[in-house]
Amino acid sequence: LKNKDLAGKDAIFDVTILSASKRILPEITDEFAAQVRPELTAESLKEELRKAVDTQDAQEYMGARNEALAKALAGIMDAEVPDTLVTNQAREKYAMFMTDMRSSGMADEDIKQLINPENFSKYKDIEKPDIVRDFKVSMAVDEIARLENIQVPAYQVEEQMQSLKDQAAKEGQNTDDMDDEKTRRKVESTLERRMVYDFLAEFADLDVEYVDDNGDFDENLMEKLAAESLAREQEAEKAAEVEEEGKQPSVVAEAAPLAPAVVEETKETEPAKEVTSKEEDLERTTQVIMDYVNSQANNDGVVDDDDDE
Repeated sequence: LKNKDLAGKDAIFDVTILSASKRILPEITDEFAAQVRPELTAESLKEELRKAVDTQDAQEYMGARNEALAKALAGIMDAEVPDTLVTNQAREKYAMFMTDMRSSGMADEDIKQLINPENFSKYKDIEKPDIVRDFKVSMAVDEIARLENIQVPAYQVEEQMQSLKDQAAKEGQNTDDMDDEKTRRKVESTLERRMVYDFLAEFADLDVEYVDDNGDFDENLMEKLAAESLAREQEAEKAAEVEEEGKQPSVVAEAAPLAPAVVEETKETEPAKEVTSKEEDLERTTQVIMDYVNSQANNDGVVDDDDDE
């Protein structure tokens, strides 16, 4: 309340009722069902209503259901996952991680300090279980779709593609640079996986267990980020102390130094400050990560997976 003197005091309001109505539900008969749709009967209309309500209720736990099905598929799928695949997937995830940090405002110099074989190796170890599991689930989903002849209708793919383009245009992104073929494959894969999950849920014996949702918390990743944040703060404090003494601090040299090849490439790309799209930003970050990890791997004895490809 703006006037604190009125707090806690009774108030009397005069209300004028302009209209009053009462909901009267019609009796569901064959005649009423025919008004909804000519071929409907009372029983078929009730069945459609039950399905609509069940579908709406199912949407609330659809994510948890799919996650449980994926976990079960990964548990029974016996497949060897090549380390090369894990490394490549980890590189893509690492590049996305760095790009998101850059988009959130982290300075390029701080990001460069994080791009080194040690940090990448730690990140790969953290992400490896999820990468392996997703690979097994993808193989299982593809095989089930093949055996059960589950195919994604072309119109659904087109609708999803158009929806993605409309969303990108709404956010001000240039859709001309979108790789339609790559996007189409991702859309088909996502829709196929959803259809396979629906198929499995229809024939599987699922028990719904309601639990409190405390949210996902990646303790390992948070510890890694906290350590990196602390290191940056300590580095900043050292730089401030040196600056007070009248010396020019060398932040990059005191942190993990970049390999010469990466430094040269970074210097060449530094003038191009503007990035026209997130895809180009991700491509640059991925290239820096790959070149730097590979160059350090050759010097430090880390296996370079690109030689195996």
